[in-house]
Amino acid sequence: MVSKKKTFIAILVIIIFTIFLHSAGWLKPIENGFSTLLQLGSKPFTSVGTFFDSREVGKLDKQTLVESVKNLEQELENNLVDKTRLTLLEDENTELKSQLEFLSSGQYTHVGAEVIGRTVDPLGTTIVIDKGELHGLFQNNPVIIGKGILIGKVVSTEKHSAIVKLINDNTSRVGAMILNGEKSIGLVEGGYGLGVHMNFIPQNEVVSPGDTIVTSGLTEGMPRGLVIGVVEVIEKQPHEPFQQAVLNPTADLSHLSVVSIITHITRDVIPYEEDS
Repeated sequence: MVSKKKTFIAILVIIIFTIFLHSAGWLKPIENGFSTLLQLGSKPFTSVGTFFDSREVGKLDKQTLVESVKNLEQELENNLVDKTRLTLLEDENTELKSQLEFLSSGQYTHVGAEVIGRTVDPLGTTIVIDKGELHGLFQNNPVIIGKGILIGKVVSTEKHSAIVKLINDNTSRVGAMILNGEKSIGLVEGGYGLGVHMNFIPQNEVVSPGDTIVTSGLTEGMPRGLVIGVVEVIEKQPHEPFQQAVLNPTADLSHLSVVSIITHITRDVIPYEEDS
């Protein structure tokens, strides 16, 4: 019992003495040493926590980046689609304005149509349009674009559609006239979709490259004065009664979207010549 009491008194004296030394600042070097050891001991655990935190943040950043890329790709695709539609609408609007300007003269009645198909037959060049018998179309109706530029004529009709034979089709034949001094008459014929020629031009008449060729009005249902193209090359042989002209069609026959079909003619048209 006496021993326990002595031990308690000794511990109490040590505690009081330690508090006195701490208050006096004499234990500061020892306390700093212990503090440094504790910090060094806790660093590995802090590093591990930081490692896992950075991994999680990296994972979240990668997921956010992937989502951002997908959103940007979708936005780019939408913008591309909108731009394409706008370009097509602008092209069609320009073409429709040209046709309207030409057709507003009231020289004939007409029907507007869109091109909905095209043949792939190497022996023929035709397109399909979305207007037909119910819209007043008949066989041999001329089909134009722009300011009275001939591209072909209707060869067959259904109720809601029609087939148009283009001027470069192998079986296409259109009476034509050259706007030269003699107003030379001939026949414009296609060549398997590869070219257009004007045949049966009198040998003694002067034809020059750059001369404009228009419809002569001598073909059934075809008014006089629709532009066909311009002369590129003259082919003539001294012993032949006729000369031939290779034409450059005014219309781009490989890119047709909207057209007009002349259904009734009141009078011939004044030829429109493209600016050179």
